[in-house]
Amino acid sequence: MERAKLEEFNPWWINGKVDPDLALPYKREIYLEIASNLEKRFIIALVGLRRTGKTTILYQLIEKLLFDKIPSTRILFFSFDEVSLSLGDIIETYMEIHNKDFRQERIYVFLDEIQKCKNWENELKKYYDLYPKIKFILSGSESLFIKKKTKETLAGRIFEFLLKSFDFKEYLKFNNLKEDEFKYETRIKPFFLKFMQKGGFPETFSLDKDKEFKEYVKSLVIDKIIYKDIPKIFNIEDPEFLLTLLELISSNPGMYIDYQSLSKQFGKDRRVIKDYLFYLKESFLIRILWNYRKGKITTLRKKKRAYPTDTGIIYLYKSQYDEAFFGKIVETAVANTIDSDLFWKNGHEIDFVHENTPIEVKYQEKINSEDFKGIREFMKKFSIKYGIMITKKDETIMNFEEGKIKLIPAWKWMLKKNSSDFS
Repeated sequence: MERAKLEEFNPWWINGKVDPDLALPYKREIYLEIASNLEKRFIIALVGLRRTGKTTILYQLIEKLLFDKIPSTRILFFSFDEVSLSLGDIIETYMEIHNKDFRQERIYVFLDEIQKCKNWENELKKYYDLYPKIKFILSGSESLFIKKKTKETLAGRIFEFLLKSFDFKEYLKFNNLKEDEFKYETRIKPFFLKFMQKGGFPETFSLDKDKEFKEYVKSLVIDKIIYKDIPKIFNIEDPEFLLTLLELISSNPGMYIDYQSLSKQFGKDRRVIKDYLFYLKESFLIRILWNYRKGKITTLRKKKRAYPTDTGIIYLYKSQYDEAFFGKIVETAVANTIDSDLFWKNGHEIDFVHENTPIEVKYQEKINSEDFKGIREFMKKFSIKYGIMITKKDETIMNFEEGKIKLIPAWKWMLKKNSSDFS
């Protein structure tokens, strides 16, 4: 590759610093966790949905290394987002420019959107095994493990960090709220309502106009994944159908996935629908939930449910809605906050099962006795003594024969991480 192109990606070789517009001052919670692993041998992989801040974190890590007095020429950055080159070409050009001996010096190699580099896993394995002093830090907008050979090639060499869009607590901190303000509903509720509507894409937080927000999410997130990222990795014939499925799920968050019904509705083979949903999931656009059962085989045979991974995607397709649908938006936010992959349905229904705790979302003006039936049935069937009901405003503990159920307003629940925080 051209030396000038690589130098353009690495301005700190010349001026010794990272552009502050690239290494933004706000640091996400996951940043510290990754930074603490920079001196360990394994490859760091930062994966997640587009526009959630992966590249920003890479630049922040580079800034940290420079602050820690690591010589700038021992830090290499390259992005494959718009440029198609082999990893070998990049490494060889870097060695020519700086005359580095990878066996003698600790070199930090940052590779952005690595999944777009052809045969990257095999090349990475070669350099990793040959040069123990190289530290690789990668980012990717598709799951790095979507292909079986990737798991086999890099087994035991790579550690994955998942970067989601901002959660509610990060959103509040980004807006300069202090934790001692979190307990005041009048202070937090306006932020909660906006966050529920437009989600956690950080670059949209300053976009007040709906048109600007929707154009951002559509052009920089959805279209790039649907028309560029997925087709580049998978041989798909109909990217428009990917978009159709995403819009369907976003307009009906929590919908049941019935392959036979979808096959009839769209005139597509069931296997095609299953594959396309898999592509959307592996690109972090949707999450799939399975029906909770004690036996895995039984679980896999049951219908699944699907949610978009950020409520901002819902807003792109359905910005006008009633209070009942807003409850589905809250439900989506809850699913993404806890990384839920389980619900329960067996006559009665529970929205989520998290850490063996049933969680039901009832974002409505009044909670009545009927609303407890599903969660009580779950507790009875599985001998669970504790459940959570996420409400619009009710906050109390209800004692039943099966155990206790904690009612907590959604805005307050969103500030917590684990079910155990509410016991």
